[in-house]
Amino acid sequence: MINILRIAATISAAALLVGCGGSDSNDVLDDLNANRAKWENTNIDNYQFEYQVSCFCTEETTLPRLVLVEGSQVTYQTIIEGNIALPLDEVYTESIDSLFQLIALEESRAETLSVKYDSELGYPTEIKVDVNEQTADDEYTLTISNLVAAGDVACTATVEDGLLLSVTDQTTQMPIACGVTATVMEEAYSETVMVDDTDCADDSLIAMLNERPGFYTLTVQKQGYQDYQVENVGIGKDLCHVLTREFDVELIPE
Repeated sequence: MINILRIAATISAAALLVGCGGSDSNDVLDDLNANRAKWENTNIDNYQFEYQVSCFCTEETTLPRLVLVEGSQVTYQTIIEGNIALPLDEVYTESIDSLFQLIALEESRAETLSVKYDSELGYPTEIKVDVNEQTADDEYTLTISNLVAAGDVACTATVEDGLLLSVTDQTTQMPIACGVTATVMEEAYSETVMVDDTDCADDSLIAMLNERPGFYTLTVQKQGYQDYQVENVGIGKDLCHVLTREFDVELIPE
């Protein structure tokens, strides 16, 4: 099992471009420098792209993610299936700039490295690394695709829900949304939705967090049931809107 390294910002560009010698190394560095210059000339600081790691890692690490970069810094990473935002300090995703740094680092230490670049913008689209050919399970591949710059997107004026709750009885598996009180909290922010018992459908979805990404503590309460609480419910976003996450809550009868 391997970890994709977070590159320290203190490493200088000159140090990163020191290769291990040989014509193959020179070719890798020449391609790196040419494509990094091409990317830097685009002056794209706000963008999103899809990112996937293939390695002997945890399943969560290998799930395809949508990565949002604002001001050249990764601000949100969201598992595409289910729109599940991941904390940046738990599962790290590279920006395009730091991917160039990663390539330079692996060029200096890996036994095998191959990189493909986007012909127009210069960003890496595939990075394949085998750190030590004699060591099992240390190889990995990064795939970068569908990069979109903020300047190329025409955002709509719609307001999207960040969270859609469905509530069921754990014993019967029947929907029980009527009479539910749901609260989300993140630091000083709090939002509560109370579902009236009258004129209500138990299979209704409870909509919350209009255009509010973040990481929330969710509490769900209903008379006759134990309180439900879960922390770090991650709501992500893309260049335009919050990414709606559907979340299933099962309440346990008292």
